Amino acid sequence: MSDQSDSENNAKNQAGADAYGADKLSQLKGLEAVRKKPGMYIGGTDERALHHCVSEVLDNSVDEHLAGFCTRIEVAIHVDGSISIRDNGRGIPVDINKDSGLPGVELVLTTLHSGGKYGQGGYKFSGGTHGVGAKCVNAVSEWFEVEVSRDGLVHHMKFERGQVVKKLSVIGKARHTGTYVTFKPDAEIFKETTVFVSARISQRLRELAFLNSGLEIVFTDERPADPKPETYLYKDGVSEFVKQLNQGKTPLHPTPVRITKETHLQLDDKPIEIHSEVVLQYNDTYNDQVLCYTNTIHNPDGGTHLSGFRSALTRAINQFSKANNLLKDKDPQITGDDVREGLAAVISIKHSDPKFESQTKVKLLSPEVESVVGSATYEGLMMYFETNPSIAKRFVDKGLNAARAREAARKARETVRKGALSGGGLPGKLADCSERDPAFTELYIVEGDSAGGSAKQGRDRRFQAILPLRGKLINTEKARLDKVLSNEEIRTLITACGTGIGEGDEAVGGFNADKARYHKIIIMTDADVDGSHIRTLLLTFLYRQMKGLIERGYVYIAQPPLYKIKRKKREQYVDNDEQLNRILLELGSEDVVLTRLQDGHEFAKDKVDQIVENLAALEKLGGGVTRYGVELPVYLDQHDKTTQVLPRYIARIREGNKESHVFLADENARAAFITGEGLDADLSADAPRPTGPIRRVTLHEIFESNEMAKLLRAIAAIGLEINQFTATAEPRYTLTENIGQKSENKTNLTSPLDIVAQIRGNGRKGLSIQRYKGLGEMNPKQLFETTMDPEKRRLLKVDITDAAKADALFTLLMGDEVPPRRQFIEDNALNVQFLDV
Repeated sequence: MSDQSDSENNAKNQAGADAYGADKLSQLKGLEAVRKKPGMYIGGTDERALHHCVSEVLDNSVDEHLAGFCTRIEVAIHVDGSISIRDNGRGIPVDINKDSGLPGVELVLTTLHSGGKYGQGGYKFSGGTHGVGAKCVNAVSEWFEVEVSRDGLVHHMKFERGQVVKKLSVIGKARHTGTYVTFKPDAEIFKETTVFVSARISQRLRELAFLNSGLEIVFTDERPADPKPETYLYKDGVSEFVKQLNQGKTPLHPTPVRITKETHLQLDDKPIEIHSEVVLQYNDTYNDQVLCYTNTIHNPDGGTHLSGFRSALTRAINQFSKANNLLKDKDPQITGDDVREGLAAVISIKHSDPKFESQTKVKLLSPEVESVVGSATYEGLMMYFETNPSIAKRFVDKGLNAARAREAARKARETVRKGALSGGGLPGKLADCSERDPAFTELYIVEGDSAGGSAKQGRDRRFQAILPLRGKLINTEKARLDKVLSNEEIRTLITACGTGIGEGDEAVGGFNADKARYHKIIIMTDADVDGSHIRTLLLTFLYRQMKGLIERGYVYIAQPPLYKIKRKKREQYVDNDEQLNRILLELGSEDVVLTRLQDGHEFAKDKVDQIVENLAALEKLGGGVTRYGVELPVYLDQHDKTTQVLPRYIARIREGNKESHVFLADENARAAFITGEGLDADLSADAPRPTGPIRRVTLHEIFESNEMAKLLRAIAAIGLEINQFTATAEPRYTLTENIGQKSENKTNLTSPLDIVAQIRGNGRKGLSIQRYKGLGEMNPKQLFETTMDPEKRRLLKVDITDAAKADALFTLLMGDEVPPRRQFIEDNALNVQFLDV
């Protein structure tokens, strides 16, 4: 029996070997590998990876600044969801590369592991080291365009999903040099979202301006109705960065300590150059914030520069305290945790050949950096202490007070831990769930016993636990840990979560995210002032003492519906204004008939829905056109009647009080217009000056034209006549609304865009809209259906997109300093949408 089995297995293995030959092996060519495995190159396909694409292109412009050739970068988010980045650097080379036979710009945007950052002399310091950044962005973009101004000419090239669709060509003359990249993320890759978050990008740009003194960065988000450019330019660079980190806090010394050092090493017969800059300033709070950068790239997980700085800081402060007999025998030892209390610091190094943990560069691995940064920090601090002994003594006192508080907190934490172990474990007010695998459980932190009772009755007991909190928590931003732990509600929350809190040894209650009893911790409070305050207090505590839960993505905020609408027998909860607009269109298109008067054709119900959806999207994108003084119907009438392609550029001509527009189909039309208008002519002092009224010509690129053309094609395919969008003298459509059994209302329409406006108006008829406020207004069944049912609810994940900004906001809103908070309220009072008084 055994021999027979062996024989069968051998035959099967041989057959498998015969079937598995070289012809079964495959190779992904070009950028296909990036599209197949985007996580390997840009870290995933989520929102974080989406914004990493911006950083990859942006870092190339910053590298030009580091090389000494770029002084200005412009970044703009466009209405269609694309983004553009322009710099005044040297411009990507456009001549033919002798090895590949391709133009330089095509080589670096289509061929992996190609570029000027491998030591050939293109860049001394650069954020890019792997040669995969910009070409990966090209690969995961629906379309990607690049303009290079170099050698007096403007060169243009276009790609779609990494493939060349327009070869490199000259489209005009250039007065300056630089690179201009525009791309739109591909929804086939970024299935979670393709929407750029303005705050996330602006914070990164501000960060780059801090780290590169003298670099001017201008950011514009064109999606709001009234876009306002923001300019970032900092003369004192990193020192100003640290001062911003301490905004709203009281510094212990007025001027930050700045330490710089230039180091030259020889590693493996290769010369290495490292420029270190460390800037630190203590404040009166109990939290530390140390940010690390390598060649202006943020390293959120730190690395060797962070470890070198930390050990040197501890050694320097202890050395000064011992040399000056500042510690008594009964005083506790000052540890690394103690000297970091109240510390704000930025470590920025420039390394000619850095080594990172991954392509996303979250952690620096270069071992030589630890000793370089460590020695620079220690020597710089000891020199500073010698010349500023009174400030140095404040550093020691701050660390000593932290050490004493640490001992008190350790005892309090031990008490909490022992109480959890010996007192029956979980708190009595916690209604736990039956599931024991944390990956499948949820903890709802609910405001008050009343809402907590409804949540307990309405929940799914298998995996949903409820913890009602009575009253308001202690403000952990203003209190030391030992006082925080004396608060009963805080102790209850710590015990329920099971992770411990703060830094330190797990054995005495230190935080350990692996011990989390729930992988979804959901804050559910009323949509009023008290609910917002309680939510803020909870987030403050979690951010300061359980930050690991937020970093792992375990913390969420429940999103109760914003409106309750009623119409006839229909009753529905609405989450937001965007959904309300969709519902208005949906209601307005019920019981209506759209007729094309040209031939009497009546559109089917599903076709009407598609027409309305596409026309509404067209209206939204139209904001990118109307800001240049062109009415949307006028622009839409410029479309090609066969392909529906719209002009890519608008020339705005202002002469005296008159204004006119010229529509330019593409780059070639733009180049011809520029030449014909003499816009690239000699403007030197000797050139003749025009007479008469001043004629101003500005060129605007309509980035939304591609998306609008797609919508036009979809609308035309349904059968809507779109040759003309401007209103005509005679009606072209009739919208008939069935009001009753025998009654109907007919409206004549003279433009396709009138269809959306009329249907939206119909949707408001007979509709009651109620602003929804509190959890207490719903019974247990309604609460579950709207806010707790995993199939229907909306949850907002709490994400620290930028630690510096989060830290500053918590300090501003919850800290001791009143004037900055009052200023914030005054500045933002008019932005409040729903005021609860």
